[in-house]
Amino acid sequence: MAEGDNRSSNLLAAETASLEEQLQGWGEVMLIADKILRWERAWFPPAVVVTFLLLLPGLNQHGIISKYIGMAKREINKLLKQKEKKNE
Repeated sequence: MAEGDNRSSNLLAAETASLEEQLQGWGEVMLIADKILRWERAWFPPAVVVTFLLLLPGLNQHGIISKYIGMAKREINKLLKQKEKKNE
């Protein structure tokens, strides 16, 4: 019976070591996320806001980037029409 307990504790230790190794990278990610959420640097809040605004158009068709791209296209079309009128 002691041999079975020893084998199961070895198996448990091996599984624990494997899990710890797999999660090692996530620990580093969590440390960085913790620093960002605690606003440890003065530029973290603006960086988070800008990142959120840049990711938002992927979730929303009428996001900030789509809006400015549409405005830029309209301005380019106006300039092209003005150039065509001058060439006539």
